Amino acid sequence: MKDTLIQDSIKVAEKAITNATENETTTNYWMWIALGELVIIIGLILSKSLSKKQSVKQRFKEESLAQEVDFNNIIGSSFHSTELYDKLKVKCHPDRFPTDPELNKIADNLFQEITKNKTNLKRLQELKIEAEHKLNINF
Repeated sequence: MKDTLIQDSIKVAEKAITNATENETTTNYWMWIALGELVIIIGLILSKSLSKKQSVKQRFKEESLAQEVDFNNIIGSSFHSTELYDKLKVKCHPDRFPTDPELNKIADNLFQEITKNKTNLKRLQELKIEAEHKLNINF
């Protein structure tokens, strides 16, 4: 009886070891496949992050250098735009034309443009000429 019990225990242990070895072998294959996928994913992430992307700052710099800059307008606007703006806002204010609704509407549109461009000398000069023609104003 003892011998059969020991023999049965040995057989069960052999089966368990055989099954464990077979499972480990198949598990090893899946582990290597998963590890390979991980390496591929890490490689893709690194290649994507290391690729040279143009930053916002670089894009802004290139766009700025591609445009023409009117330095005369910038310098002129710094020193002379407030004087012209003050003259235009007084002369072209819509309250100066209460009797004629058409002139009032034109003056209102001009006044809005003048307010938007109060630091742009070039545009203020264009608006001055427009006001002279449309509103018959003499400066």
